[in-house]
Amino acid sequence: MRRNRAARTVLSALLVLAPAQHRAGAQTRMPAGDRGPGPFVVEETLLSGLSWREIGPAMFAGRVADVAGVPGNRNILYVAAASSGLFKSTNGGITFEPVFEDGGTLSIGAIAVHPDDPDLVYVGTGEGAVRNSISVGDGLYRSTDGGATWAHLGLTDTERFSRIVFHPENPEIVFAAAMGHAWGPNKERGLFRSRDGGDSWENVLYVNETTGASDVAIDPLNPDIVYAGMYDYLRRPWHFRSGGPGSGLFRSTDGGTNWIRLTDPTLANGLPGTDVIGRVGVSVHAADPNRVYALIESREEGELWRSDDRGITWRMVSAERRLNNRPFYYTQVRADPVDPDRVYTLAGQFSVSTDGGLTFVGHGGSMFGDHHALWIDPTDPARLLSGTDGGFWISNDFAENWDFLNNMPMAQAYHLGLDMAEPYNVLGGFQDHEIWRGPNEKWNRVGVREGDWVRLRYMADGMYTIADPRDPEIIYYNGHFGDITRIDMRTREERYIQPYPPGPAGGGAELEEYRFNWNSPIHMSPSDPDVIYYGGNVLFRTRDRGENWDIISPDLTTDDPEKQRLSGGPISPDNTRAEYHSTILSISESALDPDVIWVGTDDGNVQVTSDGGGTWKNVAPNIGGAPANSWVASIQASRAVPGRAYVAIDQHRMDDFGSYVFVTDDFGANWRRISDGLRSYVHVVDEDLRSPNLLYAGTELGVFASFDGGSRWVDLRLGLPPVAVRDLEVHPRDNDLVIATHSRGFHVLDDVTALQRLAAAGAEGAGGVSGAEGVPEAEGDGLGRLELFDPMPVVRYTPAADVSTLGNRVWLAPNQPYGALLTYWVDPEWQPGARVRVDVTDEHGRLVRSLTGPAEPGLNRLVWNLGERSACVPEGEDARPAAVAGGGG
Repeated sequence: MRRNRAARTVLSALLVLAPAQHRAGAQTRMPAGDRGPGPFVVEETLLSGLSWREIGPAMFAGRVADVAGVPGNRNILYVAAASSGLFKSTNGGITFEPVFEDGGTLSIGAIAVHPDDPDLVYVGTGEGAVRNSISVGDGLYRSTDGGATWAHLGLTDTERFSRIVFHPENPEIVFAAAMGHAWGPNKERGLFRSRDGGDSWENVLYVNETTGASDVAIDPLNPDIVYAGMYDYLRRPWHFRSGGPGSGLFRSTDGGTNWIRLTDPTLANGLPGTDVIGRVGVSVHAADPNRVYALIESREEGELWRSDDRGITWRMVSAERRLNNRPFYYTQVRADPVDPDRVYTLAGQFSVSTDGGLTFVGHGGSMFGDHHALWIDPTDPARLLSGTDGGFWISNDFAENWDFLNNMPMAQAYHLGLDMAEPYNVLGGFQDHEIWRGPNEKWNRVGVREGDWVRLRYMADGMYTIADPRDPEIIYYNGHFGDITRIDMRTREERYIQPYPPGPAGGGAELEEYRFNWNSPIHMSPSDPDVIYYGGNVLFRTRDRGENWDIISPDLTTDDPEKQRLSGGPISPDNTRAEYHSTILSISESALDPDVIWVGTDDGNVQVTSDGGGTWKNVAPNIGGAPANSWVASIQASRAVPGRAYVAIDQHRMDDFGSYVFVTDDFGANWRRISDGLRSYVHVVDEDLRSPNLLYAGTELGVFASFDGGSRWVDLRLGLPPVAVRDLEVHPRDNDLVIATHSRGFHVLDDVTALQRLAAAGAEGAGGVSGAEGVPEAEGDGLGRLELFDPMPVVRYTPAADVSTLGNRVWLAPNQPYGALLTYWVDPEWQPGARVRVDVTDEHGRLVRSLTGPAEPGLNRLVWNLGERSACVPEGEDARPAAVAGGGG
């Protein structure tokens, strides 16, 4: 590959901008004219000329909550992802398209496709597997055109769904099993029924404010008989209760109007009859509905029960714990539609019985574990569709062999890191899928392929990843057990550098010498990359890349012993450290003074030291309007103003979905809330590297920007669906904004110079801070009528050969468009004409290329392919003088 960097040093000086009907002189800015001075307000519509570039990774997929097909039709497939939306294929899985982009959330819990009318589709939002990292739903949706358009049907406060089923004879009758709030009590939960095609709903089975419906099944030959599993549960940041007096298996004989609790001990029908039952799953055999299976989390011996008389009497047929090893996360049972003795259970292992549940064997050895969804084609029961924590799978031989369809973006990222390689790499940890590194683009015609991503380590859930800015091959990372490792990618030599080894999983945090959060923060000093901080309940620091550690703080948490007990129960203890509490969540050393260090904890403390850890002060009591004992998800010291820091509080784990972002300018003595315009809870807040008035916020429903230091926030999704943004960072060299989503992996907004310039212009008008490093001072009253922003340096190269034998069942991440991204501003109060012209000249003023682009109000972007008038355009590139940038920024 040939690279030429000559263009890097001259581009910004040689560009000329003019309206298409007027040849201007050598200028990149036209005066603002009559527009008066004052604060410059950025509206979302003025940013529409920019767009995000989705870079994956996709090869390991992500968690699938439900799947659906059409009987006898192998082409139509639906995949409902836990936090990534709904995907549809019309060609048997060769390609998939997202078909639920405009809803209020990407978290899907259940899907139902009518078997006789596949255009009729219901979706219940909000995942039903109530783990600690779940997203949130906003009710039920219906499509009557196969997912092309959707109608919101209400039930907004149900938060999450586990199952939707159609009446076998009347498509107007639909049942929806709503789990309700995971993190607190609420009334809109239980089993809902519609008798008018979803236009209205009635709650036909409600137990109490902590019990939701975990499953529902209808007798296909006598649809007046309906079974429902009810699940009493409650999450807290430090504890998870799975099971309670509200749980049970229920049965109706009048179409769901009246119910009998089958797990009532007075019935003595063979079902577990203890006072405390957990999650319940149920399945009715399609050909012989006398056969009913129930998977029940119970204190009594047993996992799977079977009825052979339509639910009147039962017997326990299996006590194998592996059939449901984590009941809150699984409890899924499916009866084969033809053979009443073939039954499947989904858990950590995919299990199959061919003798009515008496014995089971594993049949998912080639699949990723953690099984959540299974659809069986009633016209060909050998054909199975399955959803796991590792994506979507198809079997055509009764689960003997599986095909993995990893052509959908579902990666659930927690954090990201950026290195200084060229092109730079994006690194990050993913839910259930370890730590990965991959290029943000490739200097080829294809884009980023799955083989371009490299796994750093097999370690289940990956979390933080930080590359040494001096050497991109030296990387620090950790997983969900609180460990930390340094790796040299040249030799793959790993060094475990945990300050103190955690104890074995299975006990409470009270048993640990030091407490580490499930998502323990790693922070590299901005002034010395050899200095690494690591958060437990105390702050650890190393000055030699992890060879030796010092404790530089006392316990910075509330150290509440009541929040350090065993976290699971009362039936199935589940102590995986996911609920370890009273720990450090966020760390930030000031780039202006390395002795200033900020720390946020999961129990509400905001600690700051000004002497490198010698003394600490908890300034959380000074934050007016912050919830008590809150989850301090993000803390960031300003890179421009001493004493300034930003804090984002995420309180959804206490059933509070408000937006809480605060700023201080005096080391925490006083705080202002800066959350106006944000939607949903906030995971991360950060200050731009070059423009201190430009802030970014990652929320559960998208990414936002503020151009005035947080007084007002603007939606920065720019066409993205409501992805959950867990982390974000601006690349210090390339000036790209990169976000880590817990929905669809990483996204890149190429070259945010224009956003930085808008923030500088607004600051000038409002009398704020402007002219930060790398951003020109605002002239006069801010932006001109027509203004070209300095482009970033670019690399000229000969693209590598195309790969034309990949087929279509692949997912490729697009490169940044080849050439120079030219971004310019058109004053919304001034109409220059339908098009503008950008002239590129050499150092002698000779014309190199004339380009034309749109003149939409606000930001516009086009691409110069670095060619001259007579130059050959690289093969595969647009031969026109310029192309409007699409998907490249």
